[in-house]
Amino acid sequence: MGFLALYGLSNLTPFGQRAENLLLDGTSDQTLIFEMYQTGLIPALSLEYETLAVGLGAAVLIAAWRRRRRDLATVVVATPVAVYSTRIFKDAAPRPDIVDAISGLTERSYPSGHFAVAAAVSMALLIVVPRTWLRWLAPMLLIWTSAIGAAVLTLMWHRPSDVVGGALLVAAVFLLVGAVFSKTSWEQERAWRPSVPVVVVGVAITIASAWRDPHTWTVPFSVVTTLVATAFLGYVAQRCRE
Repeated sequence: MGFLALYGLSNLTPFGQRAENLLLDGTSDQTLIFEMYQTGLIPALSLEYETLAVGLGAAVLIAAWRRRRRDLATVVVATPVAVYSTRIFKDAAPRPDIVDAISGLTERSYPSGHFAVAAAVSMALLIVVPRTWLRWLAPMLLIWTSAIGAAVLTLMWHRPSDVVGGALLVAAVFLLVGAVFSKTSWEQERAWRPSVPVVVVGVAITIASAWRDPHTWTVPFSVVTTLVATAFLGYVAQRCRE
């Protein structure tokens, strides 16, 4: 419901379209991450399907090694469904030009497929790994996911609602599939919480990924949007663990 409500507000109202179009100002080569993107070696930002295949493969192997059949079924179904649902919705849902936007600001972009790939892979791995791995793997995955979200915003591939919408859709798919395959004993293990140094590093990397000069006024919007979306995904991943 939140996913659909956000779509309606951001894509089907004059206020939503004007507010988000204001952030699409400048060019991609003004961003700090542009040179790294051009290498074509940033997972999810480039090589989306390869990233999905490798991430899902790793999650399947870990779940099989741990003999977690319910988790295995969850990630095998939810990961590809979450990613491909973004493309299906984007192709089907209209974004009518109701504010007379200039050329280039009328394309449909809700939700973000790039962010959904990073989110789905991170969710899958966070669900299947042993708890002892979370101390080092969770920060790596969530910081990477946050960096991808900030990058697609500052490169002007997506609007803030696209990133939040991607997080909501991925979370919804994993929760629904998890409700079918997994047990509901969500309180069996103590929740993982990031340390202060991890949070500082994550915020710093997100800021660097979102940096755009001279349009630095857009950076806080990108950073806050991405951090909130990523924190939400981390919470949902914890709730999906048996």
